[in-house]
Amino acid sequence: MAEKLFTEKSKYEIGEFWTSKQRQSHTLHYCISYRAAFKPELPQYFINRFLKKKKRIILDPFGGRGTTTIQANLDGHFGIHNDINPLSIFLAESRKVIPSIEKMEKIINGLNLHKKKSDETLDNDLIHFYHPKTLEEIKNLKEIYKDDKSPELTYLMLTALSRLHGHSDGFFSVYTFPQISIPASSQKRNNEKRNQIPEYKSIKERIIKKMKTDLSDPLPPFYHEFSKKNKYIRSFSYDMKEIPSESVDLIVTSPPFLDKVDYINDNWLKAWFLDIDLEFLKKVSIIQNPEDWKVFIQNTLRECHRVMKKNSYMVMEVGDVLYKKELLNLDEFVIESAEKSSLYWIKTIINSQKFTKLSNCWNIFNNEKGTNSNRCVVLSR
Repeated sequence: MAEKLFTEKSKYEIGEFWTSKQRQSHTLHYCISYRAAFKPELPQYFINRFLKKKKRIILDPFGGRGTTTIQANLDGHFGIHNDINPLSIFLAESRKVIPSIEKMEKIINGLNLHKKKSDETLDNDLIHFYHPKTLEEIKNLKEIYKDDKSPELTYLMLTALSRLHGHSDGFFSVYTFPQISIPASSQKRNNEKRNQIPEYKSIKERIIKKMKTDLSDPLPPFYHEFSKKNKYIRSFSYDMKEIPSESVDLIVTSPPFLDKVDYINDNWLKAWFLDIDLEFLKKVSIIQNPEDWKVFIQNTLRECHRVMKKNSYMVMEVGDVLYKKELLNLDEFVIESAEKSSLYWIKTIINSQKFTKLSNCWNIFNNEKGTNSNRCVVLSR
């Protein structure tokens, strides 16, 4: 494989194709943190590069927090968000309709969040994160949402979800990690080490403040024209039956990287808040063997071939992983898998950037001397 790649150097583009700065895109993208999410600039770059006309259909088979679909709508296209994780479906679909800030502020200020809730066994874990009165408000908001799935309540739930845990006063919790839900036992140790006790925090004022920040950028006037026709599909990437054959104009996606993200433990607090059962992900979300990962990608590419229009493009962003002390370039695996799926490898675009704080935090080591790269394999049908 390495020899073949060496002979096809012309198929590689290396440079900084989008900014390395953080939070440079529309604020709607930053409503919620999600592990392993790529930057909005990535799909925006490929949408502009490969789609010359508006009102095209853009698919992300591994939808994550909805970055590709949101950017598709912001750029005047329709989106299809697919993911097997029900949490992912909520994160994306909750931004299908963006209600007015004034209406949402009026609604949340009118909610009674101080009804006494019956005790739950889980409270023994949650008390390490929240003051009892804060927890009472969170649980009441959960109950209200069960009977009111309006766009306003749904967006307010998304905003509350983003405030569940973190390391500043803007979050509902005591000082903890912002992007992942650490185990209650770990939070208990953190509290003891930091000599901290959860203090009362009003969730209403924090939701309102965060909501106004996330919606500070005006939406394009055509946003809802496209978002209202989005599809949100929960299925495996290799079996997207709800998507018609030869219907997709562009695919921009990033698959899970070989045992790198624990979607269940990282999101247990979010799952509790939304009453989502993530246990089934134990069997489907983590692939530990490179050969199994190649088969998984090959099957995914075959299904993508089915739904893509002729002469359309697919972009699959991957990185490097350390497997048994060996550094593996996953883009090589994607190219190898594409050969068996009837898709053609056009080129690989490597966006090389300086390390960010989060890159160091997640132990990203795909380049030396403090650089980080997105390895984007471009395929065509």
